[in-house]
Amino acid sequence: MSKAETRWLLWPPLIFFVLTLGLPMLALILQSFEGGTAYIDMFAVPAFISSLGRTVLMAAVVMILTMVFGSIYALAIVAAPMWLRLLLLAALILSLWTSVMVRSFGWMLLELPKGAIYWFLNLLGLTEEPIEIYQTTIGMYPAMMAVMLPFAVLPVMSALQSLDREQLNAARVFGAGPVLTFRTVTWPQIVPSVLSGGILVFVMSLGFYVTPLLLGGPSNMTVSGVINAQMNTANNPEIGAAMSILLVGGTMLVYLIADRLFKVSEKWG
Repeated sequence: MSKAETRWLLWPPLIFFVLTLGLPMLALILQSFEGGTAYIDMFAVPAFISSLGRTVLMAAVVMILTMVFGSIYALAIVAAPMWLRLLLLAALILSLWTSVMVRSFGWMLLELPKGAIYWFLNLLGLTEEPIEIYQTTIGMYPAMMAVMLPFAVLPVMSALQSLDREQLNAARVFGAGPVLTFRTVTWPQIVPSVLSGGILVFVMSLGFYVTPLLLGGPSNMTVSGVINAQMNTANNPEIGAAMSILLVGGTMLVYLIADRLFKVSEKWG
């Protein structure tokens, strides 16, 4: 294929991203400058200041939890017998195909004071009182981790499937047990994939809106929730636009630095 033909093939995706991402971003930038001082005024909003730290902490916790459980899930898929492997993969793909709204509502039905978790515990005779995890920080994290789990599992699973089996056989021949084999052979080779999946989860979690809103409640409002409040409730669209630009810019900066250090795009490319 010639260079001219390659350049022509690049035009459709470029046009698509300009229309779907470039134009909305340009509209946000123009709107953020309408008030003149929106980039200064947004730091005078108390909810925005508190939501910044809360959002970063939330994204970091979700990243760590998802990295741990995602690695375990990927190991289970690779090591399981065929029927269980297919079941685990089907559950993962089904979760990926289901919308975030539907999954968040499903977790809400689980965590309601007399929801499915209460019903199950009551059936076992473990509790008579309604459980109080709905719209709390503790109740928010499992749902967010479930939403982000596929993005941590897939790169680790790919790395595990590409492992050199001869190295594993050599470790067994020289007397290494499962734990030592994993620590010295498997883990060093999947660490880059674990990190790339975790970074992607962190970057995506910075923009979380639906799940924290439904399951975390007003006390756990993220930056996205504050932006929505400024746009629709407080009638300050220019301040909301400035907050959006800051969130997008910060997210892009984190991703670019992480990609430079850990080659995240290569693991997904």
